[in-house]
Amino acid sequence: MWDGFNKRKFPRINLRCELTLKTQTAGNKVLRIQTENVGAGGVCVIVDQPMERFSVLSVRLELDPNLPWIECLGKVVWSIPSRETVSKKENFDTGIEFMNITARDQQR
Repeated sequence: MWDGFNKRKFPRINLRCELTLKTQTAGNKVLRIQTENVGAGGVCVIVDQPMERFSVLSVRLELDPNLPWIECLGKVVWSIPSRETVSKKENFDTGIEFMNITARDQQR
């Protein structure tokens, strides 16, 4: 995972939870993945394809199976290529900023 200079307003915690992303472009591609870390302002995920910077996505985040999903829009703010050390498969560490998250969901 990218370990560059940290410019975040909100701290992140290493938390694996289910995340569904849906593109807003033609085709409405859906990705179901797990987070690498989560913060009040966004998430980091690892995906198998690059995501266009500043593209807008529908986000559904499950923090706890006993609580309602968090649903909001997200914006891709960075995407960095990385490789799995064993398989040499290229992945992309990707940062997604929450855009219209409610104050209540941000607190959760």
